[in-house]
Amino acid sequence: MELSAEEWKMRSAQTKAKVEELLKSRQGREALAEALRDPPYSAPAETKDQAAKTLLLAMSAFREAEIKDATAFLGEEAQNLLMKYLYRFWGQSLPAKTNAQLFVWHAALVSQAGTGCIVRVLYDWNWP
Repeated sequence: MELSAEEWKMRSAQTKAKVEELLKSRQGREALAEALRDPPYSAPAETKDQAAKTLLLAMSAFREAEIKDATAFLGEEAQNLLMKYLYRFWGQSLPAKTNAQLFVWHAALVSQAGTGCIVRVLYDWNWP
C-alpha cells in the first residue's frame, strides 16, 4: 500500500516525537532504533529530509565512546540503513565537526557489520 504525502508527513512527525521522547528519558539506543525503524523509501523529498534530521538528532545524543555499543544494538537492516544515511549526510555539506562525528559512526558500523555493509549500501538503489 502506497502512502500519500500527508500520511508520510504524519508518520515522520510521529517518529520525531517518539525519538524526542526517548532522548528526554535518556534512551539513546532506543531513539536511534526508532529513527531507523520505518525508512521513508517512497516518501516525498521533504519527508525524507525530515527523517534524516530526526536521525541526526538521535545520533547527536551519543558521546564518541558510546557509538560502538549503539551500532551493536542495531540489527543488520538498521545498520545498513544507518550506513545509507551516513553517505546521504556526507553529500549535504554539513559542518566539519558533524562530518567528523559521522566518520566515527562509519568506523563503528564497519567494525560491527563488516565491509559488506558498505557494499550492500552502495548497490542498493532504495534510498531513504
